[in-house]
Amino acid sequence: MTRSLTRTILIWAALIMALVYIVPTVGWMTLSDGARAERLARWEEEDTKIAAEQPGEFSRLLHRITRWSEFDREMVINLGLDLQGGIHMVLGFNVDDLGPEKLAELEASGMTRAQIEEQIQDTVHQQIERRINDFEADEPIIQTLGTNQVQIQLPGEKDIDRARKLITKAAVLNFHIVAGPEEMSSLFAKIRDAYPGRFVEFLNSSAIRGGGITVSQENYDRVDKVLKEASAKGGLIPDNKTVLFSKPPKPWEPQVYELFVVDKEPIQSGEGLTKAAAIPDNTNPPYWQILFEFNNAAGENFGKVTQANTGNPMAIVLDGVVVSAPRINSRITTNGSITGSFEGEEARDLSIALNSGSMVVPVREDYTGVVGATLGAESVERGIYSSLAGIIIVAVCMLGYYLYAGAISVVALVMNAIMIVAAMAYFDMTLTLPGIAGLILTIGMAVDGNVLIFERIREELKLGHSLMSSIEAGFVHATSSIVDANVTTLIAAIVLLQFGTGPIEGFAIALSIGIVTSVFTALVASRAMFDFLTHKKLMTKLTMMSLIKETTHFKFMSAWKIAATISIIGMIASVALCVLRYEQGTMFGVDFTEGTNAQITLTAAADVPADAVRIALQDAKFDSPSVQKAGAGESLAENHFIIRVSETDETLKAKETPQPDGSFLTVSELLQHALAPLTTGGAPAEVALDEVMTVGPAVGEQLRWDALQAVIASLFFIVLYVAFRFEMKFAAGAVLGLVHDVILTLGVLALLDRPITMAVVAAILTVIGYSLNDTIVVFDRIREDQQLFKGKGLKLVTILDDAVNKTLSRTILTGMTTLFVVTVLYFFGGAAIQDFALALIVGILAGTYSSIYVASPLVYVWSEYFSRHVVEEAPVNTRRRKKSAKTKDVTSEATS
Repeated sequence: MTRSLTRTILIWAALIMALVYIVPTVGWMTLSDGARAERLARWEEEDTKIAAEQPGEFSRLLHRITRWSEFDREMVINLGLDLQGGIHMVLGFNVDDLGPEKLAELEASGMTRAQIEEQIQDTVHQQIERRINDFEADEPIIQTLGTNQVQIQLPGEKDIDRARKLITKAAVLNFHIVAGPEEMSSLFAKIRDAYPGRFVEFLNSSAIRGGGITVSQENYDRVDKVLKEASAKGGLIPDNKTVLFSKPPKPWEPQVYELFVVDKEPIQSGEGLTKAAAIPDNTNPPYWQILFEFNNAAGENFGKVTQANTGNPMAIVLDGVVVSAPRINSRITTNGSITGSFEGEEARDLSIALNSGSMVVPVREDYTGVVGATLGAESVERGIYSSLAGIIIVAVCMLGYYLYAGAISVVALVMNAIMIVAAMAYFDMTLTLPGIAGLILTIGMAVDGNVLIFERIREELKLGHSLMSSIEAGFVHATSSIVDANVTTLIAAIVLLQFGTGPIEGFAIALSIGIVTSVFTALVASRAMFDFLTHKKLMTKLTMMSLIKETTHFKFMSAWKIAATISIIGMIASVALCVLRYEQGTMFGVDFTEGTNAQITLTAAADVPADAVRIALQDAKFDSPSVQKAGAGESLAENHFIIRVSETDETLKAKETPQPDGSFLTVSELLQHALAPLTTGGAPAEVALDEVMTVGPAVGEQLRWDALQAVIASLFFIVLYVAFRFEMKFAAGAVLGLVHDVILTLGVLALLDRPITMAVVAAILTVIGYSLNDTIVVFDRIREDQQLFKGKGLKLVTILDDAVNKTLSRTILTGMTTLFVVTVLYFFGGAAIQDFALALIVGILAGTYSSIYVASPLVYVWSEYFSRHVVEEAPVNTRRRKKSAKTKDVTSEATS
């Protein structure tokens, strides 16, 4: 009774918490664009007011509850660039901003101006990438553009302004000694005499800022203009001094800036800074501080200069603004702190910028606008409806096949979906296509858990056991398979999460959440429903349909040599096709290769959908083009697109036949010809090319290397776990089956001339998870039967065939239900996700095949080899010993 009550409380608590986190997402999705904009604007005003008033904890709690009831945007699952779009920025730089001395130094080292520009572009790209990754923007796109620009796309509508400020921040940190009051008064007197009526009249000397000289916010521009003129004039401000302002005041602070006269040369720069971290400032709540750490060389220098200036105020200057000016009380070496009126977000962003290092050159914001979903609004809508249709088909199949028990599985499936969405909202995840791939896999695994339980209950009922005892035994026997299959997949997900980045990380998080919720709903929620229905006498018998007859016994292992031959030929052919496409430069799509970025505008009478543009480009033989609607303001412009293709003018020469005059069409010309039919007059001239530039890959070499490391590491840990839970031969079988499925999937894509894109990578990761799950279920039954028939003289080949036959109904049913979802996606989800769905279809079919004809036969061959090897080494002197050895061989087969 206690156990049942605890379980009931746990289930209801999980459901209530899930609903709390899912309500904002569901509610937000139902709001119109106008209602969303109105709420965002109103909330921004409310947040500013709350920050100024600093209310108590009860008021804050009441505010959070009110905001939740209005569908708080901060609790809504954000959609990625592929599903929703986001902000599009282009940052540029000028190589001359390095300064004549640095340029001369680099040119003297033998670098050309083009090489210098390329090096700076790579450095700026890496710094922006580090900042955005630390900012935790999910799955952004960061690419080099042309020769002196970097293109950035950030998903969604949350924290965009904050991200823009962080990306463009120079983050130049310096420490300056502050001049004394007499020196400041003398300098300001000279400026006063040079600019009568324009300077000191707007200054204040008050106790607001510790008795310093301040200027009100309305007079800031006047005073700043005079100081710039005085600095340019010469003779007024000493060459070794400069005048700086404090950082802008917060809305709730006195609206004044403080002026500081500091030494022009800093006593210490930010070079050598190894770490910065934001923490609450307990001495000045509710503000935060930034702790920093120098390396040994910088710390030693900092120690010398601070010791020499003990007792003097030191200005901490960031990007030319004084953030604080504490007095040096003692020697400071490798560790210090930056204090001031920093809010939490502000302090965290500052620490991110400091950790990434100051920009090698100032960057400018060349373009900022918005973009639509890379999949296209139509594809997203069709993909959502197709996924829902597939899930409904799965539910209908479960109801039709398992009847009463099927209804329980459908309820568990709905609970699972609610808990997954709620968990994604709780962890502030961004839902992308790779995330959807993880969810599709978890839906398949959730159904699989129920199928395993139901098939075990069916077996117990056939043995004549009562309904309650059959349910009890069914759950007990199925738990081992469910736990092993899910733990193995979870290990892969955790390793991918640890070593992977970007889309790999997104897939791993979604998969991990789905595994936990699937196990909970299958083993806890489903069991609770069975117990309730049987206890209340609402379920007195359990009827199920049967896919495979009880007398069916296929001899799968007898065909292992034929299957092995087919698999080896298929794998060799797949590898050969992949190598051929790699050599031709057509294996990877636009996500992984250098290509062409074009901003175009079509002259058309009606709005042209992004999907129509994508289809036209595919018909023109462009490989996996990326098409987004775009707009320079805050809304998408009609018939304005950003297009990325993997082709460049150089690669086209290798693919296309020359024109009669010997020339080749350029990417620009091909784009115009391909899209001309979508315009009013059907002429290439009506396709305006606003900008065409070479663009770097969206997935850099580091991300590719991270992904490869993650997959290799996950395979290693899978081998360890399977070898621990089963035996090494089972681990080898699982990994071989997994490799087999991935290679065949890639081979089919190569055969059909489909490029590898990030969507395909997501599908491949899903195939890995599915293959593992399928194989481990079969292995678990083999292990159980080995223990059951141990010492009974049953051959291993018989045990293997028996185990595969017993799980055949489950294997087919799970494969069919998962295939229903992805097949509907393939045929009705739109062109943008067809490659993704195709890879899943091939992978699921390959996974079903490999669990029967690859993984299990390897266990048999492994056992046969080692058993024969032991027999051959045994001494055989008499006919009696030969017979004994033969008997031993049979026994060892049964116990292997």
